[in-house]
Amino acid sequence: MGDVVSSSKYEARKLGKDFNTTVNYVNEEFKEYIVSPLTITLGDEFQSVVNSIKDGIKTIFELEERILREQHTFKLHYVLYEGDINTKINTEIAYGMMGPGLTEARKMLNSKSRARKRFQFHLEDELQTKQITRIFEVLDSIILGWKRTDFSLILSMINNENNQQVGDQFGKTRSQIWKRRNTLMIKEYNLLKALVLDYLGEN
Repeated sequence: MGDVVSSSKYEARKLGKDFNTTVNYVNEEFKEYIVSPLTITLGDEFQSVVNSIKDGIKTIFELEERILREQHTFKLHYVLYEGDINTKINTEIAYGMMGPGLTEARKMLNSKSRARKRFQFHLEDELQTKQITRIFEVLDSIILGWKRTDFSLILSMINNENNQQVGDQFGKTRSQIWKRRNTLMIKEYNLLKALVLDYLGEN
């Protein structure tokens, strides 16, 4: 599940359009991860059911990087909860399902604690929950340091390690891209992303 951070600060119509576009893109392009599609349940919230913990993590990364691509001003808050669903899973839309997994995920999403993290996890393996939460705390500190004006450059650097090619794309020298890559901690982001996906193995 997820929602838009501080959604009341944004113009409702534009936020709704941008949020819907992002969710629809991930549903279409990465449907192999998803059992019940990301469904906007309220104007600023979504829920879904994924195949596995790893697929849930992949979906989170896809949403975050789609926001970079589209240069959206909003950020999302996520809850990935491993728990039971007692009713038949709706593979068309994430409505009409019940179970403790969904109920507890909703409680976590709706928590108004000041200490609430942007990425929250509750997995059956307690150590795994702690480790993934720690990794995403570091990832979030990197992401929150990125400015919207750099989003296109950042996404290009995430997807391409060749500084010359990225420089050609943005009219910058290889040296300039190297400096920006280090300042924006792109290598660290990619290492942490690879670490958390490798850590989950075949889960």
